[in-house]
Amino acid sequence: MAENFSHETITTALNTLATEGVPSSLTEELTSALRHATSKTERGTASLCIDGSPLVSLSRHGSFTLFAPPQMSQNVSRRLATFDRCGRLILLMTWNPNGKLARFKVRGLDGRFLGIECGTASHLGWGLSDSVYILAGEEGFAIDSSLTLFGSVAYEDVNLLPPLDAPARLPAGAGSTILNVFALLARDQGKTLLRYRGPYPTERLFATLNESFRYRGEPGVTRERFTREAEEAAVNLTMLEVPVDWEPYPHERFFPAAHTCVQLRDGVEKVYDRGRIYYRPDLFANAYVLRAEQPEDGGLRYVASLAILGQSLEDHLILDAEGEILERPLVPPSRALRGTTQLADEWKAVLVRLIASESTAPLRPALWPVINELTLEWSPVRGELWMQTGNELRLHAGMVAAYREVLADVRSAGERLLLAARFTSELARLIGPVVRMRAQEQMTKLSPEEQQMSFLFSSSSPTGLPDNELRAFLMRLAMGEELPKLE
Repeated sequence: MAENFSHETITTALNTLATEGVPSSLTEELTSALRHATSKTERGTASLCIDGSPLVSLSRHGSFTLFAPPQMSQNVSRRLATFDRCGRLILLMTWNPNGKLARFKVRGLDGRFLGIECGTASHLGWGLSDSVYILAGEEGFAIDSSLTLFGSVAYEDVNLLPPLDAPARLPAGAGSTILNVFALLARDQGKTLLRYRGPYPTERLFATLNESFRYRGEPGVTRERFTREAEEAAVNLTMLEVPVDWEPYPHERFFPAAHTCVQLRDGVEKVYDRGRIYYRPDLFANAYVLRAEQPEDGGLRYVASLAILGQSLEDHLILDAEGEILERPLVPPSRALRGTTQLADEWKAVLVRLIASESTAPLRPALWPVINELTLEWSPVRGELWMQTGNELRLHAGMVAAYREVLADVRSAGERLLLAARFTSELARLIGPVVRMRAQEQMTKLSPEEQQMSFLFSSSSPTGLPDNELRAFLMRLAMGEELPKLE
């Protein structure tokens, strides 16, 4: 057996299949085929193959995959199970004798398994659908709770990216977890381009697809083309085939600790740690940042932190180049503020104007009533950039300190104004999901006819502060006003 593949690793993987109820005939056939396999290395992946078809593969970052033997998979590459480099089961696929997928389970960022059953549901907009569940325990396919559904996929011949119903019902990162399975299968099948077909080509979906696929072209133009008809398609449940080609480019995951998941592709790209998700900035703009550093020893490490304006407020986790945990730094106390810490109505008007600019037209009228009922206040929050209790949003006081420290180093009036605009934009993106979610809850209380009327008569004029008042506010912020002072 090739030196990349230890007998112990393969035996452990086969034993896992047995405990998961995979038919013994399949594992026996796979074991027999492995005795005659030959090794091959291509594009950083080492494989044991028979008749040109892979039986096991070991990827660049250590993920280990078992495939069905050719005679049991109609001579196509049929993935059975994938394990992370620590030997933990990540993905298990159950195929019917006719070559169709019956179901699969895949481990989410929080360590629990998502279960997907094929063709078990129907949706008003697209018909036949696959059901998504949270599974109970480590072994088997015992359903704990039902989550949502998505358009059925031809898993043996993946040819599209399906629509997902009610993504808000999914645990954090579950959407990208499922999409990555599509990317793995499409790559196994030699597919080079897929398109999304459905009524929800949103900016959030565009960002999520980037975690498992890649596209050609300039990001801004491509994103605009992807989302161009999103509002009307969502209202009318129009099944659009969006003219953006996605090439399968799946990631790998492993769990260096019980509540930590590291996602790798071109290096470490994303980390889930104790409920928080940190992204590398080139993958997704987020306040929970994964930045790369090169210490004096010449190595590479990643630091997961809270950040604004590119400035770290708190460092939470330090990883090496392969995602192993090096350190959990102590979180420093928050900076003390003096003066009024509650954000005035003018601040709310600025924020709602910016949130509205990145929201769908039907949602915009509901944004101001939502933000108006909230109390926003700078506070000594630790561990998070904001915390919500009822109608109170407490914002990390370190953001004020970071802004004032960067402002002190800026000399020209133009740069100060740009900094003020960036600060308000980042703050709006931070609280925007909370405001939009509340607004969506208000919209769902409307009848379909009222929702349609809201879409038809939604104003194209800016929501919130008018242009001249917005400029005046940003100029004051650029001069250091509108924020409390530091102690």
